[in-house]
Amino acid sequence: MKLDEFYELMLDNIPYGIYILDAAGNYLFVNSTYLQTMNMSKKDLLAFNVHDFLSTNQITFCISDIVHQKKRRVVMFQDVQRVGSKGNTSFRQLVISNPVFGPDGEVQNVIAVCKSLDTLNEFYNEASMSDQVSSFAQPMHAIPSGESVIAESQAMRGILSMAKEVADVDTSLLITGESGTGKEVVAQYVHQSSKRAGKKLVIINCASLPENLLEAELFGYEKGAFTGASPNGKAGLFELADGGTLFLDEVNSLPYALQGKLLRAIETKSIQRIGSTHSKEVDFRLISATNEDLWRAVTEKRFRADLFYRLNVIPLNLVPLRERREDIIPLALHFLKNYNSKYNKNKLFTETTMSNIQRYPWYGNVRELKNFVERSVVMTASDYIEISDIGTVAAGLDASSGPHRPQSPLQNTLPRFETMMQQGVSLEQYVSQCECEYLEYAMTHFQSSYAVAEALGTSQSAIMRKKKKYQLH
Repeated sequence: MKLDEFYELMLDNIPYGIYILDAAGNYLFVNSTYLQTMNMSKKDLLAFNVHDFLSTNQITFCISDIVHQKKRRVVMFQDVQRVGSKGNTSFRQLVISNPVFGPDGEVQNVIAVCKSLDTLNEFYNEASMSDQVSSFAQPMHAIPSGESVIAESQAMRGILSMAKEVADVDTSLLITGESGTGKEVVAQYVHQSSKRAGKKLVIINCASLPENLLEAELFGYEKGAFTGASPNGKAGLFELADGGTLFLDEVNSLPYALQGKLLRAIETKSIQRIGSTHSKEVDFRLISATNEDLWRAVTEKRFRADLFYRLNVIPLNLVPLRERREDIIPLALHFLKNYNSKYNKNKLFTETTMSNIQRYPWYGNVRELKNFVERSVVMTASDYIEISDIGTVAAGLDASSGPHRPQSPLQNTLPRFETMMQQGVSLEQYVSQCECEYLEYAMTHFQSSYAVAEALGTSQSAIMRKKKKYQLH
């Protein structure tokens, strides 16, 4: 094979359109991809001058003229009308035009590489969906729950580095951060990276159980210890975590009366079931998490200072998603891959959607982003997810989504009644939305379910029921 035939064969197999023009704008070379894009034969296109597309109104400006004028590389978007047997179709392409200079310093040729945005987006998504990543760093760290810690940002990589460093040290770890930042996922990562990885990771949300049940769940009970108790008794979570890790989420919600008993269990590594007269030694590593400033709770006499110091041996603070924007798109694509697999879909984000996802503040952090992606995969009819108003979809303000996760009060939540009526939002759904917003607003100010209940004039158990109803954390 001759050298020029070899080069032409190679260029024909590149999945980007390539063309070369002379100084007058005549086509000297076009590859197969460009011919397919323009829906023209090679013979017809090589007989064209690039300015002929202006006369036929297939383009509105000629990028090669700009290259001649500026005498440098030009990168631009270009809208093209494509003529076909089924009528005209339009598309937008990215064009990278480079000048080739002659001996006199003038532009002798223009070589351009172009790709339609639809197919360019497909390549991006295809690469993002790949299970393999070629990188000097390891941005995604698998953990046993099937989740992953996405660490593209410097802030998140620093957190994982510290978590890895302290994983094999059995001292207490306190993870702090806003709701939805991924505290449980980081706790799982620490457990999996530790010498206890082969044992259980026992998780309990301290705000999810009433005070009278929480002690029994943590410490267990003997048979007949109280009315309604199992006749065989029950092991508590401390016992279940023996040899492994115990993760106490929302530890700030622990009742004050129970905090002393927790402190003793941590310090002595022994527990006593309710109704028992005997202690039992347990070996566990404790990780706690809170979305509240625990020291503030100490100063307000809602949290024991001695317990705070015992939990806060190694602090690990997770920054909100809006402050580590490098992680947003990788997280969104990771969730998209998971939900495509879960629901047997093949959805892709458009460039517009990805740009809007990147700019959105995500006050609900990773949890809000994850819910948004799942809702988009399930509710979008087309294979291309095109969403211009991220907040509306993230809030679930359509007729089919119901009132389960209304928009964050930190965002613009002024009701658009006309749109809501068109979407079929019922009065019950709107009332639920308002109730959820007010509750979430109170939670950002007080964050202890007892303090929220007092501020809103209701009971702590009612607050917990509504938190569960609206999936608030």
